[in-house]
Amino acid sequence: METEFRSKESSWLSFNARVLQEAADPSVPLYERIKFLGIYSSNLDEFFRVRVATLKRLASLGDGWKRLDIPDPNLTLKTVRQLVSKQGEDFNKAYDRMRSDLERNGIRLIRETEVPPALRDYLRDYFRREVSPHIFPILLKATAKLPKLKDLPMYLAVKASKSDGTGRPMHALIEIPQNLPRFIPLPKKGETQLVMYLDDIIRFGLDEVFATFPYDHFESFAIKFTRDSELELDDDFTESFYEKLADSLKAREEGLPVRANFDANFPKAFLNLILRKLDLVGADSLYPGARYHNRRDLLSFPDFGKPDLKYDKAKPVPVPAFAKRQTGMFSAIRKRDVLVHVPYQSFRHLITFLQEASIDPLVQSISVTQYRLAKGSCIAKALQAAARNGKRVFVLVEPQARFDEEANIKWANRYRDAGVQVQLGVQGLKVHSKLIHIVRRESGRYRSYTVLGTGNFNEDTASIFADHLLFTYHQGIGEDAAEIFRFFRQSYLKPRLNHLKIAPFDLRNFLRERILREIENQAAGKPSGISVKLNNFSDRATNELFQEAAAAGVPVRLIVRSMYSLVPEENSPIEAVSIVDKYLEHSRMLIFENGGEPEVCLSSADFMPRNFDTRVETIFPVYEPKLKQQLIDYYNVQWSDTTKARLLDRNLENAYRSGKRGSKRVRAQFDFETYLRERTAG
Repeated sequence: METEFRSKESSWLSFNARVLQEAADPSVPLYERIKFLGIYSSNLDEFFRVRVATLKRLASLGDGWKRLDIPDPNLTLKTVRQLVSKQGEDFNKAYDRMRSDLERNGIRLIRETEVPPALRDYLRDYFRREVSPHIFPILLKATAKLPKLKDLPMYLAVKASKSDGTGRPMHALIEIPQNLPRFIPLPKKGETQLVMYLDDIIRFGLDEVFATFPYDHFESFAIKFTRDSELELDDDFTESFYEKLADSLKAREEGLPVRANFDANFPKAFLNLILRKLDLVGADSLYPGARYHNRRDLLSFPDFGKPDLKYDKAKPVPVPAFAKRQTGMFSAIRKRDVLVHVPYQSFRHLITFLQEASIDPLVQSISVTQYRLAKGSCIAKALQAAARNGKRVFVLVEPQARFDEEANIKWANRYRDAGVQVQLGVQGLKVHSKLIHIVRRESGRYRSYTVLGTGNFNEDTASIFADHLLFTYHQGIGEDAAEIFRFFRQSYLKPRLNHLKIAPFDLRNFLRERILREIENQAAGKPSGISVKLNNFSDRATNELFQEAAAAGVPVRLIVRSMYSLVPEENSPIEAVSIVDKYLEHSRMLIFENGGEPEVCLSSADFMPRNFDTRVETIFPVYEPKLKQQLIDYYNVQWSDTTKARLLDRNLENAYRSGKRGSKRVRAQFDFETYLRERTAG
C-alpha cells in the first residue's frame, strides 16, 4: 500500500531540534547545555555540507529526481530553510540563557568594548604575542574575484574608514585562526572569570592589523561559508584509489557554497560585495544570524574546575565474565557469550581482548573491519603489534567513511608498515559492518572467536555513544564471519551464511520474512510484536511493511534517534519515540515476538536505502538466553522513558512523553545503569 513519506532532511532537522531542546533544558547541567549547543551547531554544518548540497544537486536535475522515489527536493529545500530559520531563533534564546547562567556561576563572556582598563595592556600584549602572527587579511578590491575561501572557518569582514568621513573605506576578510583556542580566559581579578571569543580579541587588535593604513575606525561582521562536501568517486579501478580520493578531497575544499551565515547587522552593500565575489547570491543560500558563528567550538569551552556544572562521571559497571583476569578473556568467552553495553560498561574490554590476542601463541589470525577509529587508536596499535608478533592480520579499511577518509588512508599505510594485510573497501559497496574474527588453534583444531558490534571500534566515541558488543565462541557464527571476510577478498562470490545476515544480500528479505511471520502469528492468535531501535528509519519499502504489520494488529514499537520518515495514519497503532540524553543512542536492535519465543538481533544497519542496497551491514542473533533477556529488558527500559523520550507523531513536534499521573519517572539511560549495577551486585 502507498503511504505518506517524510523527507530525510525534515526528519533529521526534527532530531537536531531535540538536541537543541537539551541545550535549552534548565534541568540539564550548564556545561552539558553548552556541549549540546556545540553539537547542534556541528550537526548543522555537516547537514548543509552533505544533505543540503545533495538536495541542490537533485533540484538541478529538473524532473530527474522523480526516478529516485523521494519527495520533491525543491519543496524540501523550502522546508529546510523554514525549519533552520526557526531553530536559529531557538538557538539564540538558548545561547543567551547559557550566557546568563554562566554569569550567575562567576563566568562572564565579554566583547572587545567591555575589556576592563586594568586588563587592556595585558590583552594588547596577548594579541601581539599569540594572535597577530596568525592574522593574514585578504583585501577586497573592487574588480577582483575572491580567492577560494575555506569551507568551515569563520571570517571577520572588516570595513576600515576614517572617523572624519574623508577618503574611501577599505574592505578586507580575516580568517579566524583554527589552530588557536576559540575561547580565551583573561587573568582573574575578583570573583568573576572573564572569557573572550578569539574573534573579539582580533577585533580588539584591528588597529594594529591595519596600522600601515590611515584608518582609525573599524567595523567587523562575522561571515561563514559552507561548501558541498560530497565526494565524487567513480568505479574506475584503473586509477589508484589513493589518487581518486586525493582528487575528491581537494574538490571538497573547492565545492560550491551552499550556505552563507552572517551577522544580521551586516551592512547590505558590504555583504552584497562579498557575496558577488563568491558567486553566492541565491536567497535560499543566505542565513542571517547572530554575532558569532562556528559555535560548534562551544564543545571546547574552557573547564574552570566546576564539576557541579556537569553530569557526574559514572564509574563503569563491571562485566562479571571479565572480572577475573587470571584465566584470560579467551577462557571466559569459551564458557559463554558475553555482552558489553558501552558506555555503561568499559570499551576497554575490547582493547584488552585484542592485546591478549596479539601475544597469544595459539592465535593464528585476526580479521577486522575498520570504519572510524580513535585518533590515537589502541585498537590499531594492537593489530600492528599482532602482525609484528607473527599473526596473520587482515584489516578491511573503509576509505569512504565520510570526513574520516584521510585518517583511514593514514591508518592503512601504518598497518602496511607493520606487516598487516590491508584492503581498501569493496568495489561498489561501503563496508559498515563492525566485525572482528579471531582464529585460535586449540587442542589441534582451529576455533573461532567473534566480536560483533552495533557501533564503531572507536574508544573516543565509546565514552559517549551507547552501543553493544557481543563476544561469542559460537562456531557457526565464527564460520559465517570467516565467510564474510572471504567475501571481502572475493566479492564476486556471494557469502554463504547460516546465522548472520548481511546487506546488500539478505537484509531486506530477512526483515520482510520476520514481519510477515509476525502478521501470520497475529492472524493465528499467537503472540506477535515488533520492537525496533535504530538511528534512522527512512526507507519507503520498510515503512510500508511496518504500516502493513500495524494494520494487521501486530503491536509495533519504534525507538528512532534521528531520521524518521514514517508518517503514521491518523489513529495508527504504531508507537514511536526518540530519546536524546546524556549519551548518544547509537545501537540498533530488533526484537520479534515470534509466537512467544522472542528472536533478538543486533545490527550495524539503520533502515535507509543505502543500508539495504549499497552497504555491507551485519545483523547478528543473540542466542544466550540471559543475554536475550537482558536486551529485552534494555529495550523495555528505553521504551518506558518518561523524562527524555519525545513522541514521533505525524508532525514531529517533539512533545515529551509523560507517564501516568503519580507514576515514577523513568529516565532510561540512568535507570539502565542502575539495572546493570543491581545484577552485577547480585
